[in-house]
Amino acid sequence: MAGRPTKYTKEKLKDIQATLERYIENTEIPILSEFAYQNKIPRQKLYEFEILNDTIKTLIDKKEAQLERKALKNEINNTMAIFSLKQLGWKDRQEHEVSGKDGEPIEVTWQK
Repeated sequence: MAGRPTKYTKEKLKDIQATLERYIENTEIPILSEFAYQNKIPRQKLYEFEILNDTIKTLIDKKEAQLERKALKNEINNTMAIFSLKQLGWKDRQEHEVSGKDGEPIEVTWQK
């Protein structure tokens, strides 16, 4: 049985924002999908509201900092920390680009 779709009024969005800010403050490693689940809001829906953009960025920044700090101290499973950090854009390999003078392609000549 489906209910009516939630109406996201300006007041409702301000309440969600305040609740999200409290969640970030009171949660050691905040996870947006956890917040969405606990508050019965589809996670993707949260990205649709401009009023929440900065608060979501704050959540991601805290999550990233906490994962890195706790992984460095061996307080959390490092494999899970790496997995989570990769979802935030981290990479565990270096990429190299080689070019010649002033960014020109390198000319390769073969001598016999």
